[in-house]
Amino acid sequence: MSRLLSHFSLLIGFCLAAISSVEVAVANTLLRTADLTHEEQAYLQKNPSIRVHAESAWYPFNFIDKGRASGYSNDLIRLVAKKVGLEIEFVAGYQWSEYLAKLKNKEIDVITNIKITPSREEYAIYTRYHSLTALDGLLLNDNKKLKPDFSNIDSLAVVEGFSYQESIQNKYPRIRLTTTKDTAQAIEQLRLGHVDGVLDTFDTINFYLQGSAIKGVKNIPLYDHQIVSYSPQFMAVPKDKPILRNILDKGLLAITRTELRDLHKKWSLLSTSAALRHKNSFQEQRVTFSTRQNQYLEDHKQFKMCVDPDWLPIEAIEEGQYVGIGADFIKTFSKNITNEITLVETETWQQSLDFFAEGKCDFIPVISKTPQRRKTMSFTFPYLRFPSVLVTHQNNPPYKLQQVLHKPLGIVKGYAYKETFENLYEGVKLKEYDSIAAGFKAIRQGEIYGFIDALPVIAKKIQNTYPEFKVVEKFESEFSFSLAVAKNNIVLLDIFNKLLASIELQEQEYILNRWSPVLYEKDEDVSGYIVLIAFFTIFILFLLFGLYYSKVSNKKLAIMKAKLEALAIHDYLTELPNRTYFKAQLKKEWSRGQRSKEMLSLIIVDIDNFKDVNERFGRLEGDNCLIELSRRLQNIVKRPADILARWEGEEFIILLPDTNEEGIKAITAEIYYMLNGWTPECMNSGKSNTLSVSIGAACMLVSPTYTEKELTRRAARALYRAQDAGYNQMMIYKPGI
Repeated sequence: MSRLLSHFSLLIGFCLAAISSVEVAVANTLLRTADLTHEEQAYLQKNPSIRVHAESAWYPFNFIDKGRASGYSNDLIRLVAKKVGLEIEFVAGYQWSEYLAKLKNKEIDVITNIKITPSREEYAIYTRYHSLTALDGLLLNDNKKLKPDFSNIDSLAVVEGFSYQESIQNKYPRIRLTTTKDTAQAIEQLRLGHVDGVLDTFDTINFYLQGSAIKGVKNIPLYDHQIVSYSPQFMAVPKDKPILRNILDKGLLAITRTELRDLHKKWSLLSTSAALRHKNSFQEQRVTFSTRQNQYLEDHKQFKMCVDPDWLPIEAIEEGQYVGIGADFIKTFSKNITNEITLVETETWQQSLDFFAEGKCDFIPVISKTPQRRKTMSFTFPYLRFPSVLVTHQNNPPYKLQQVLHKPLGIVKGYAYKETFENLYEGVKLKEYDSIAAGFKAIRQGEIYGFIDALPVIAKKIQNTYPEFKVVEKFESEFSFSLAVAKNNIVLLDIFNKLLASIELQEQEYILNRWSPVLYEKDEDVSGYIVLIAFFTIFILFLLFGLYYSKVSNKKLAIMKAKLEALAIHDYLTELPNRTYFKAQLKKEWSRGQRSKEMLSLIIVDIDNFKDVNERFGRLEGDNCLIELSRRLQNIVKRPADILARWEGEEFIILLPDTNEEGIKAITAEIYYMLNGWTPECMNSGKSNTLSVSIGAACMLVSPTYTEKELTRRAARALYRAQDAGYNQMMIYKPGI
């Protein structure tokens, strides 16, 4: 009897532990932590702590209170760090200009509230999602009126390094600027009569006025000013830390609306007007326009736009309709206005630019800023960012950019990267083509070595139309895209800035995921699966308890048999199915395909020169590389019917039932881009090394004429051709290769 009670207690303990683990897992899911890639997780393991700037007195956003970093921005980064598993080391005691220098010199990792300016983009990259949009303010004496062009202002005080300094110097060079270490000193300059006004955030100026004895001044909100109104602020990291930037983006995305509303409420000035003035992109909020902006919307019932007609997934014209990422952003923010937005159809991007210059359209929704374009256009804050890549034909050697600067390269006519590229590499000229298709044709004919464009556009072209082309290099720098209006149309510019800022973070992520599945990961709610597994676990435990005494020997034998069977069909290292199991399943799928007349596809992935990894880093680290690769592939091969197995050595094989040629192209490209330039954890030892893979794939309509071995032979043949072409290639089998 005592033994019975003992076993019963043990099983009850297991049940309680299972329930407890499920509660914890569900709680974590409801709290929404960030879903990080293996590369991002490896980065956190090596860099568990980040150095974050902490300002002394920029109320209510970033300041020190009783020795603690306080304010909206500091609480926001704490929340982000919690979501991704980072520790924070706040770096206090410096002026703003010194923090900029520290970010430039990589002495700190993050600035949490910073506006984008051309000079800062030289050394910093920004989160995709802006953390704060704070209204700017101008402090003047009561007897001084504000003119929109600042023509009656001769001098201003600004905090040294603030974006106002760069903006005023560029737009109003006649205005004398006095720089100070903080807002309090700037206001003191006005009190002493040394300057005509002070530029800072509206709420920050209000805070200082509330605690100051200064009289006879007025704080003017700059709702519509052409230089400083409504500019969002982002988090910034050094330019060589894109992985950290991506981690911060995911942390921002994981924050719930309730958490953000609580944060906003905590640091607002507890008034309706203040709540409207400083908001962030995550909160639901109806756009509030000024009287001037409302009048403009009333006077202009229709806005015409010109777009790139062939640039998916970013934008395109299909059957007279605007589609793509840009189109979804327009659809989302246009809900806040009643004005009609109409498309002006064009044949090429250059024609769109020409139409805009001729006044045939009011705005361009997706466009990069360049010095030349700034002469005729005004731009919103950047709301999209993508890296550029160099692509060439698979028959060409896989040269890096520095190796082909002497060779002819192509770009779409009118694209901004031409101006940037030719400034960066003196003496190099890019040939212009009307479309990507024309550029790819020029590559085939040997006119140019390669073509440059945005990564998502090239990825989609290769997946859908040009499988014989390959990406040979992804550039470190990213291109930012804004919305542009005519140079002097500042009111419309401010309207579009507000509309873009109103799009919630989750909506932005949904749009990007919808159009760029290869580039952006999707979050999934797994709480339902966890609860289901828990109930099954508890059920099985009670069932075993009921059968325990009568069938204890049979149970032990069954468990041992199951373990032996699992060992027989799984690879000991990666825990994936092994070659024996895969061949058996392939044979079954082949037989099933003969009955259903389905397409069957197969992919083989081989790590290039893996022997060198074992020789340089040791067998143990080589095994870790294989384990990491298997986990990465599992993130792509997710359909229940698909089978991922370790084939032999450093080769992995994937069986994809009911997958046609278009499907195999897409999945092969997804695997290739995920692993292109891959630096596994086993090689992060101070050496700048990356691994590459060669991929062979084949697709067949199952036929009695062949056996399943023919599909394997074709995929293997494609792999050999990819390796013969110089490694780091992907090849789809075609007759004759």
